Amino acid sequence: MNIKSWLEGVPTPSRCASRPTPTTPTSPPIRKRKQQQQQQQAMPTPTSSVANDNDPEYTPHSKRRRLDEERDNNDDDDDGFDIDRTPRAKSSNARSASASASNTSSHHSSSTASRASPTKHLAKLELASEKNPIIVQQITQNDARMPDELKAMLKELKNFQRASVVPDYLEAEIRARAEHDSNLDDITDATYGKIYEDGSTWPTLSLYHILQIYESAKECFNEDHAEATWNAIVHWPVFDLAVGPMVDVPEVGHSKLVAGDGQGHDDQNQRDSHHQHQREKQVRVRGMPCTAARLKGRPRTSKMVDFCFFVEPEGRVATVIDELRESIPYINHTDYNALRRRPIVLSVESKKPGEGFRKAHLQLGVWQAAQWTFLLDQLPSKSKSKDDGNVIPFLPGVIIQGHDWYFTASTRFHNTTILWTKQPIGTTESILGIFQVVCVLRHITTWIRKTYWPWYRLAILNLRDDE
Repeated sequence: MNIKSWLEGVPTPSRCASRPTPTTPTSPPIRKRKQQQQQQQAMPTPTSSVANDNDPEYTPHSKRRRLDEERDNNDDDDDGFDIDRTPRAKSSNARSASASASNTSSHHSSSTASRASPTKHLAKLELASEKNPIIVQQITQNDARMPDELKAMLKELKNFQRASVVPDYLEAEIRARAEHDSNLDDITDATYGKIYEDGSTWPTLSLYHILQIYESAKECFNEDHAEATWNAIVHWPVFDLAVGPMVDVPEVGHSKLVAGDGQGHDDQNQRDSHHQHQREKQVRVRGMPCTAARLKGRPRTSKMVDFCFFVEPEGRVATVIDELRESIPYINHTDYNALRRRPIVLSVESKKPGEGFRKAHLQLGVWQAAQWTFLLDQLPSKSKSKDDGNVIPFLPGVIIQGHDWYFTASTRFHNTTILWTKQPIGTTESILGIFQVVCVLRHITTWIRKTYWPWYRLAILNLRDDE
């Protein structure tokens, strides 16, 4: 309904009267005057739907929600990410128009003052000398601040761009399908190999699951799905495929279940059974969705990261961690309950295609800066110097933007956290790209087992290798 239509439907004295109004004004009787007052009070008033959308003080609920979403997706908006952001209060329908307008103006001013865009927030964090300075730097191996161990990792990750990223046990199946599927054309002879010969054992890959991820990613991109959908049907299945499920199905009696592709391949099932037995002897590194995790003691912060890789403590290690938790209830820089006794190593932040990369830098940078602070606080005072070799050289990270996956890492230089970004590691836009991502994630997992975890056991838990 617009204003003109409403006005035309409003009853007026000239329409209601049965005879013309006297030319000489006279005071109506008291009873009639009361009736007119009651009639005027009963006249309808315009609904909120007729308000002018051009009025700067008026923003319909649906429009306001849309603007909020646009602000959240705009890296340079002044109303963007804020670590200390307080949730907005819902407006009351009972407010008067003037009170609502005043409150809107006041709220806008306070929001702008208390919140800053990722770019502006990162600029402030660079100068936070008394707290924990954070700077974001492009990866360049000529930078003297970058540790040699990180340079070596970056060089190793480049080797997964094309050669030996597809396991040779899938070659026959891929070649047969490639005769009818052009999406497999970029998988050549050089891409096959006997990979993962580092002593580690991994869940057996199936072409079916790789293709399923590829089709899911295409669906998310073509239909413009939300970030949560990308995480659920694309990103998490990649992690699950790379390092295995977060939990294992226990054996019962002499019955053994193996995770195959459901197609009854006996050789694959035998391979899975052998690998499952071997994995029991390895350090258990698993992935976990953790969008609800917040920084310790700051429950009102915005979402920090979407996924993490952690070590599942077992045996003596689990006992020592529980003893340590008597003084610090959470073994990480977050008080997320599911991670209270599982040390976090790799952290992952995801965004929709083409959106929020600076915001991802801010979230991952703040998250890993807090992780560095926590780890350094657990070290003996004499072991906190990088020159002593008692501090891990870097913390690995991943930023996902729709299809595209990037490796990042944070390091410490004096008292500053540096987030190094970004090295491409693969894409779900192609089938070969998914194999590349899986290889990189497994390589990082091997680094966790062979480098990070021995350091953590000794430096944080004070455990030797034989304990």
